[in-house]
Amino acid sequence: MIGKAELEFKNNSSLENHVVFDGVTGQSIKLKELAYRRSEKQIQKFQSNSSSEVNWGVLLSKLQDLLNVEYDEDFLEPSQYILKQIAELLYSANNNLGYEMTLPKFLVPDGEGGIRIEWRMNDKYLHLVYSEKRNYLYFQENSEGNGIKDFSANQLIEKLRWLNQK
Repeated sequence: MIGKAELEFKNNSSLENHVVFDGVTGQSIKLKELAYRRSEKQIQKFQSNSSSEVNWGVLLSKLQDLLNVEYDEDFLEPSQYILKQIAELLYSANNNLGYEMTLPKFLVPDGEGGIRIEWRMNDKYLHLVYSEKRNYLYFQENSEGNGIKDFSANQLIEKLRWLNQK
């Protein structure tokens, strides 16, 4: 759905061992290896700063933490589909933004089978909700805010860039 990658989640084992199939290159790769996969141009750009790889490692760790939360009938676990979509969104953002990628303040289950992610930077706030029922971005600077329903990976990347602007 998002981008040209298709994630295959198997069981509830460690997310780092899940495989991504890249429809462009026709290759499969484990999520833990994605942080180190860069084009020539990206490798040159990040040679002096490996924080993009660090960011993907932290994001992957936060996703894995969702598998360790205690769920029940009142606090629903995110589905494999939702985990897949969030992983694709975050991978796309990290891959496009590199060292400019701001790590989220929160990446937590919403209790309704979805995931909630929040970023904050100075007077700016970005909030993402992704679930079977609703998908939206809410962004606010000072007291003025707005939202985007059914957002795309490119819109998330645009708002993460906005978050970093002074």
